Amino acid sequence: MQKVIPALRVRSYEVSRGFYGKLGFEEKWKHKFEPSLPVFASIARDDMELFLTEHAGDCQFGGLVHFYVSDVDLYYRQFRDQGVPIAEPPSNSLGPETRDMLVVDPDGNRLSFITRSAEATK
Repeated sequence: MQKVIPALRVRSYEVSRGFYGKLGFEEKWKHKFEPSLPVFASIARDDMELFLTEHAGDCQFGGLVHFYVSDVDLYYRQFRDQGVPIAEPPSNSLGPETRDMLVVDPDGNRLSFITRSAEATK
């Protein structure tokens, strides 16, 4: 179970929900105090959960979240097939035992997907 849930600031939850849907994230819940007020929501894919918030006081645009995944190259193919722009395709920019890829959401938040080799996790 994920013990920390990062929050990312978004301008439009509806736009962001569509983007993150292409990444395989699904809405768990959405909250608004009143219809005209900003959205605070939870989205998840597998064991990875994020909060997306339109609230100005929660955090700033341009956050960075790292996700450890079993196969970053598989994620790359899935995202590419969904038409998601990939800022940095899979590479070993973090060292020979780590493959990583960078995706940037519509609000400039950076999502780094990382796979570490079996030797690196020992």
